Amino acid sequence: MSASGELSLAMGLRHPDVYGAVFSASPGAGYRPPAAMPSPLPRVYLVAGTLEPFFARNATRWADALRDAGADVVLTQRVGDHGGPFWAAEFPLMVAWAFGS
Repeated sequence: MSASGELSLAMGLRHPDVYGAVFSASPGAGYRPPAAMPSPLPRVYLVAGTLEPFFARNATRWADALRDAGADVVLTQRVGDHGGPFWAAEFPLMVAWAFGS
């Protein structure tokens, strides 16, 4: 999702009153964690494939920054690469995490 993963992070951080949970798959590096995180923070589920190291590093960067700011964060890295089938397989896991099913 790259750019969409960045957009979900940006929208979630800017509007935590609207978005209580953020799904971010393979976030790109155009939008980086801000020096001062807003408060409150939404819950965040990040995922990246082990075969897309650039995106995996950025997901880890976000997870670390969000955790340091006290956010509830899940970071998952699975064997996979940058593309729809990888993200589609992860989506049900994201929904189950967000809604507790």
